[in-house]
Amino acid sequence: MDQAQLDLLRRSRARVENRADELTEHFYEALFEHAPGLRTLFPLDPYGRRAPLADTLIWLLHRLDQRRELTERLADLGRDHRKHGITAAHYEAGGQALLAALAHIHGPSWTPSLAHAWADAYTAATDEMLTAAADRGPALWLGRVVEHQRLAADLAGIVVQTLEPLPHHPGQYLSVEIPQRPGLWRYLSPSEPARPDGVLRFHVRALPGGLVSPALVARTQPGDTWRIGPPLGRLPDALTTTRDLLLLGQGTGLGPLTALIAALDTREDPTRTHLYAAARSKNELRALLPSGPRARHRPWLTVTPVVPSTGTHRPSSPVGAALRARGWQQHAIVVCGPPRMQATALDQLHAAGVPAEQLHSDPLPTSLAIRR
Repeated sequence: MDQAQLDLLRRSRARVENRADELTEHFYEALFEHAPGLRTLFPLDPYGRRAPLADTLIWLLHRLDQRRELTERLADLGRDHRKHGITAAHYEAGGQALLAALAHIHGPSWTPSLAHAWADAYTAATDEMLTAAADRGPALWLGRVVEHQRLAADLAGIVVQTLEPLPHHPGQYLSVEIPQRPGLWRYLSPSEPARPDGVLRFHVRALPGGLVSPALVARTQPGDTWRIGPPLGRLPDALTTTRDLLLLGQGTGLGPLTALIAALDTREDPTRTHLYAAARSKNELRALLPSGPRARHRPWLTVTPVVPSTGTHRPSSPVGAALRARGWQQHAIVVCGPPRMQATALDQLHAAGVPAEQLHSDPLPTSLAIRR
């Protein structure tokens, strides 16, 4: 795409952001009209109202100048779509529906030049996704629940063992489908590196109004069979840094961070690492870090608990605590947590002078924040 087309897309971003719900509604109306068979992908959401289309588009539009991050995310999306059996014909139908929805929200400002720019962008994006989807590896793995522990009213620890080895790297996340919610998928991050015997450990919080997470917490039983999608995400890149590490995590977002720490612990000379771990209470923090940073003394690791004062149930900000302690402009920083926490943390770190290339976060919490 040339610079003029990229500029058109940037100017189009505000309209997408301001009319995101309308865009989503018209996209799925057009998609299901032309490809009604795709409606089966949304068994409890037949109109796509909880789908992350607009959020994903906005995330991509904000990264038009960040080619590597953009293409890596598109590749992850392409690999992840394999589990649904998405083909080139489906992408073609999706492109027609997207252009129709964009034309609707732009109204008279939908010019031939803007339409051409969006069409070229969609073609380039789906080319990246289809290339990644051509991977000959499995599209799905099967796993059996071997342990389920209720840690709090809305929190559970779940252990799953896959029937075949899964090439998961510390910090990556996985999509899972459980028997209690067939056809729905929920993204989870293992809290430790995958073991040779296929064991994966997760911490799961039930989200209010969620479609899948409440069932994971309350109804999961040993012996349940899960379908598991391919590993996704770029947090393992943080393990290649030559800088000291700052890890900022909240709640179940501590899972990928404890997995990164476990990977560092296998090295002869681990990177100096500081973890700010936020939770609702000291008891919850102990539950979320059962075999992680507090398991034994590590001279290269400093852990700072961030918990609210007595009587308060809302977790404090790990990035706020870190920035009050010192400056981190020379560190590589990994941020994990709920959507609002992650977005706020990244904004605060940018404002504090931390270069963007030193920040590591996955788009899942902010661009795929389906309340499941």
